[in-house]
Amino acid sequence: MSFFDISALLGGLAIFMHGLSLTREGLQLIAGDKLRAIVFALSKNRIIALFSGIFVTLILQSASAATVMVAGFASNSLMSLTQAMAVLLGAAIGTTITVQLISFHLPAYALAVVAVGMMIQLLMRKRRNRYIGQTILGFGLLFLGMKLMEDATIPLRSSEDFHYLLERMSHNQLEGLLLGILLTVIMQGTAPMVGLLIALASSNTLSLSLAMPLLLGANIGATITPIFLTSTKGSAEGRRVAIAHAVFKICGVIIVYPLIPYFLNYVQWIDARPNRAIANAHSIFNILNALLFLPLLGVTANLIRKHYVPSTEKNRFGPKYLDPDSIETPALAFGNAQREFLRMADMVNDIVKDVLPAMGKNDLDMIADLEERDDKIDILNREIRFYLAKISLEAVNRQQADRQVELISLSNDIENVADLVIRDILPLARKKFSGGYQFSPQGWIEIQDFHAKVCENFNLALVAYSSQNEEIARKVLRHCTHLLTIETHLKEKHIGRLNQGTRESIETSSMHLDLLAQLRQINGYIGNLAFAVVRYFEAEKQRLGQ
Repeated sequence: MSFFDISALLGGLAIFMHGLSLTREGLQLIAGDKLRAIVFALSKNRIIALFSGIFVTLILQSASAATVMVAGFASNSLMSLTQAMAVLLGAAIGTTITVQLISFHLPAYALAVVAVGMMIQLLMRKRRNRYIGQTILGFGLLFLGMKLMEDATIPLRSSEDFHYLLERMSHNQLEGLLLGILLTVIMQGTAPMVGLLIALASSNTLSLSLAMPLLLGANIGATITPIFLTSTKGSAEGRRVAIAHAVFKICGVIIVYPLIPYFLNYVQWIDARPNRAIANAHSIFNILNALLFLPLLGVTANLIRKHYVPSTEKNRFGPKYLDPDSIETPALAFGNAQREFLRMADMVNDIVKDVLPAMGKNDLDMIADLEERDDKIDILNREIRFYLAKISLEAVNRQQADRQVELISLSNDIENVADLVIRDILPLARKKFSGGYQFSPQGWIEIQDFHAKVCENFNLALVAYSSQNEEIARKVLRHCTHLLTIETHLKEKHIGRLNQGTRESIETSSMHLDLLAQLRQINGYIGNLAFAVVRYFEAEKQRLGQ
């Protein structure tokens, strides 16, 4: 096999993998933010979870990506191990659908499909239509890559080295299995590996009996990358999901491996054409695997939990939900960023709640603890912004781009709330302690009441934003306006006590007024959360013409 033949084979494989990438990106852009919601909605029942796995993998075009995504859900307690395992069984079936498409003799139409996809991208003005064009273009490149690989593998028939390799594999199928694992890890997916096998078989270079061990190895190889990724980052439950994926595949291979001749007879009985037989073998293996393990999910999950108990080392503080492997899937990345943002907002809410008790008790330990918590909030705000900045603007639709800007802005707003507490309110607490000052009894009651109302509004704002509830959001905005009126009234009452010559009021006047003003500013930042929800619903109504 000459250098040019090898170049043609590698070039065809590169075009195939690029087409797969374009198809994945296009389908994700079409699906938008619905992908994450669909997984959650369809994962409650194991049968439905199986079909959700099929659907999600059709969008992601990668069982490895689906495994990492589901492992992230399990890590964040959004999905049980049993539910995640059901989705993975479906994901394994989902990968076979793309292989089925490329196994049909469509290379003759490859350039026509590429042309159609490119024309749609160039001529269509609506983003969604351009995403459809990108998906069609990706499929065209898949078929074109298959054609180039088929043509490039024809000279392998006369290659003595290749025949030697085939002869070794015919006497030792285990070597074929290991080679399939290795090549799949290198190619980062089963679809490119199975596509290469189909190309070899279509050019009559590789027999089905020799392709079968490679195919089984490809199924195991697809589980290695998720195990590696979840072992370096992620919780124990997320690692268990990746291990479960490997257990399914390995057990399936162990069962089928000694029965390869009988399995091949059945596959060839369905369709003897080499390209179709390989695609069917891949599909049947994964469907049988799903049927075998679906009733055993509970038992398998218990065994994995029992035998995989990782050490519980205390990790350095950092984000919990910002999974870097979800960056290529904007819908998931935004969902991760929002969960991390809400985690940060809860921490800020606790700081706001605790600052007044710390001031009232003159508790310097509580004050120091609040400052330490602010350092953690700074870390989360920085990581959220960096995470969102990594999402390419080219990979998101208009709605997602707006959401990207909104999350960055709201993250800064919430951090500003913590900064107000640390930079402005805590110095007042220290001043009160060092000077031995006391607010007047009535003044302190008024401050506590105003603080409680601000905290209540903060809670409502978080509920409105996390649940995207327009009614609660508008209630928060009404409260924000009402609290401005209350602040003005409380200032007037404080001035009244000054006029009466109340000693405590005179000594703490500047602290009293500053504290009211700072709580009012916090209330203003809180209102931005509610306003974001209202703005979203108003935009939706305009879009629907209401």
